[in-house]
Amino acid sequence: MVLTILLAGLAVQNCDLTAIKGGRAVHEALSRRAVGIMAAAATSGSASDNVLNALIDKDAVLTVIVGDVGLPGKGAAGARSLAKRMNADEYRFLGWDYMDIPDDACRRQQVTVDFIANREKRISRINFTFENGHLMGAEGWQHSFAKGPFP
Repeated sequence: MVLTILLAGLAVQNCDLTAIKGGRAVHEALSRRAVGIMAAAATSGSASDNVLNALIDKDAVLTVIVGDVGLPGKGAAGARSLAKRMNADEYRFLGWDYMDIPDDACRRQQVTVDFIANREKRISRINFTFENGHLMGAEGWQHSFAKGPFP
């Protein structure tokens, strides 16, 4: 489903997000775009290749640091490597709980998305940088986590 949604609005050289003007909507759209890119990177086939090639700058560096070792990759191949390393089965991103202000989705923007691998008890917090709707880079850290009922 995510691939279908992304394929319907593939980015070209120009920004395809010009209609999005509020801070809340920009944050939501770019966070969902980051999730969609990583979902495409976690799958194979020509549809996912099309999404990745359309939305990721070919020189974008994508890195997750595990412990004290960075694992960088570039472009679509870097996204696939990142998705494989994260091995996520869930994602989350925080909402925009502030006053909604005018914004431009096409300017350089950054959003943070957490990708969770529950079986491995690992979370990857990745900062995605977008410009003109294209992914220009992504970097973050992977950590172990614990959770349980409270209290």
